[in-house]
Amino acid sequence: MKCIDTTYFIDMIRRPESIKDLTERLDAEGIHATTTINVFEALFGTFAVGSEKGEKMRDKLIKAFNKLEVLSFNYEDAILAAKIGGNLKREKKDVGIDAIIAAIAINNGCEAIVTRNARHFKWIEKVTNLKVELYTI
Repeated sequence: MKCIDTTYFIDMIRRPESIKDLTERLDAEGIHATTTINVFEALFGTFAVGSEKGEKMRDKLIKAFNKLEVLSFNYEDAILAAKIGGNLKREKKDVGIDAIIAAIAINNGCEAIVTRNARHFKWIEKVTNLKVELYTI
């Protein structure tokens, strides 16, 4: 199982054609996941735009989330996220909330994170066993 990062959901709204092949491949692979943090990040912007446009975007995102396993943040994730984020911060590499996303994915057995965010997740990959599956648009 792979964990789908927020960049994918943003691209799904802004440039759906750019991720068409990726979406087809992920669908063919089977069930994947995302985290409650990614749900928050993706939906946050939809409330900042006009109501009708935002509602259409939310509907599209919620349909996508319903096809995935949505992984919640818990106590064990908090400990691992603090370890990941703290160790990287010591190296002057601030990954912010992505440490939480990575911890949730790792603790739920995800083999990889699917993202366009090369910088943060490549740093995380170096200190964890979470693989990074980068895509470009």
